[in-house]
Amino acid sequence: MTDRFNYLELGDPKPDPAPEESIENLLESPPSWKPFRLKAVEVIGDEGTRVGQFLSPMGIAVDLWGSLYVADSGNHRIQRITSGGDAYPYGNAGQAAGQMWGPVSVAVEPNGMSFYVAEQGNQRVQRFQLNSQHAGVIDGFRSPSAVTFDAAGMLWIADTGNSRILQLDIHTHKFMKTMDKSSGIQRPVGLSVDSANNLYVTDSASGDVIRFSAAGTRVYGLAENRKLAGPKQTAVDNIGRIYVVESEANRLHVFSPNGDSFHIFDKPGSKLGPLKDPIGVALGPNGEIYISDTGNHRVLRLAWE
Repeated sequence: MTDRFNYLELGDPKPDPAPEESIENLLESPPSWKPFRLKAVEVIGDEGTRVGQFLSPMGIAVDLWGSLYVADSGNHRIQRITSGGDAYPYGNAGQAAGQMWGPVSVAVEPNGMSFYVAEQGNQRVQRFQLNSQHAGVIDGFRSPSAVTFDAAGMLWIADTGNSRILQLDIHTHKFMKTMDKSSGIQRPVGLSVDSANNLYVTDSASGDVIRFSAAGTRVYGLAENRKLAGPKQTAVDNIGRIYVVESEANRLHVFSPNGDSFHIFDKPGSKLGPLKDPIGVALGPNGEIYISDTGNHRVLRLAWE
């Protein structure tokens, strides 16, 4: 992958990725992967209104080609940044179709040809195609906070103000599932789905990240044995590690597949300063890890070393 925004590069050599291990091996012998730690290897963007700059970036996503999508909330737009460093803005401030107000989350369709945006300001979800063509509006929400796709290509929406999560078939435009207070969900603010279609729900009311099986059964909550400090968005990698942004603690907390604490990233380096109110996390197709350092108006790319 070509580095982006070289004028912001750290100048450090990039570490080799951590060796792949099966989930079974991780569960049986977690010490084998404990020596690895996360390191910041790239800074993307800085504070401002120009293309390639951000104001309070929140939700982030990565498509199958490695392009990064950023909900540039303060600038009321989405920015797509390719692996080569080209930046493409979508939307501008407003309430009309194709405009945005306070986008907080973005999810890319599995085929990479379109993406969906949750807007809290306009209380809706919008669809855009890569050619910048606006493709539709889904409304009827109250403060939607998160969107994500599962392995089957279904779109999940955190309808925060209505205390529910909805699963949408984007081809038939029908809602297929609803999870609400009867499932133990009170105020969902973050969503992610792993390769086995297990659903991870960040609930700000309980301060927990809850794992549900593909059948909708509660498996565990990460806060059952510890306190999470303002958990926001989550991501799960291909060996089952769970990445949780703890905004109030200014850190990224990584858990093993069975919910044990594994690693904490909270110090990007002396040149970069600490994280400030981070919110979003996303994983790329080649193991890239991104975190939106919201209060510092930037996105960091991390790598295991």
